[in-house]
Amino acid sequence: MRNVAPLLSLLRWVTATLRGADSHVKQSFKSFADRRRPGKVSRMVKRGGSGTRATEAYERLRQDIFMGRLEPGQRLKFPALCAEYETSAGVLREALTRLAAERLVTPQPHQGYAVASLSVGELTDLTAARVELEALTFRQSMISGDDRWEAEVVAAHHLLCLREREAEGGVRGDAWYLAHEAFHAALVSGCGNRRLIAIAQGLRAETELYRRWAAPLNAEHDRDPAAEHQALADAALARDVDRGVTLLRDHIAFTTQMLLSRLGADDAPEFSAN
Repeated sequence: MRNVAPLLSLLRWVTATLRGADSHVKQSFKSFADRRRPGKVSRMVKRGGSGTRATEAYERLRQDIFMGRLEPGQRLKFPALCAEYETSAGVLREALTRLAAERLVTPQPHQGYAVASLSVGELTDLTAARVELEALTFRQSMISGDDRWEAEVVAAHHLLCLREREAEGGVRGDAWYLAHEAFHAALVSGCGNRRLIAIAQGLRAETELYRRWAAPLNAEHDRDPAAEHQALADAALARDVDRGVTLLRDHIAFTTQMLLSRLGADDAPEFSAN
């Protein structure tokens, strides 16, 4: 017992010390909490809330443009937008600035913004460039692409098939379009020429809005994009260069020709390879 008593005394001292420290920590934290300035906290919440609202407005506006609820060339007036999206002009201005960077809206001098216009001339020029450059890049990918390129094509096509099934019978969302872009990027990624790939992908990016607007026309033109993508993947993996190039040219041109026919454009150009 002579050895236990000192130990018990030590334990009592440690316990008392820890209780005192705990009390000191709690008091210090309480004092810190009491000293916080409410104004600073409210400004932080306001900034975070504004950013969140701007992101939400951006996403809603972007979806409405892609779905055609905001029509090509439509003027976007702040009073009407504020009422429709239930937010402030400042939040909308931030959202519209992001959309302008993506070329989905265009600034109008002294008038705010407008949805990007559907230009027959621009669409025709972009398609002519894409048909040649993407086909060239895809051709080089089929010639030079290695096993890793083949694996990337297979993986991207598989993901696109999954997104196609998810969208079956419904409207395609951003997930489908992201998978679609990834698949087309994979087709040309084995080219080996980074500049050529960058130019081809840049041209695709400029036509994203046109592709979105063309999507509802697939049914009336009896088009099967899933079958077209399967054929492209098969040609890529078989290294069937001539067939792959022809399929890609036709795939690109079909979208433009659907839009031009809807617009009633006269003398629509022929982009497909013969």
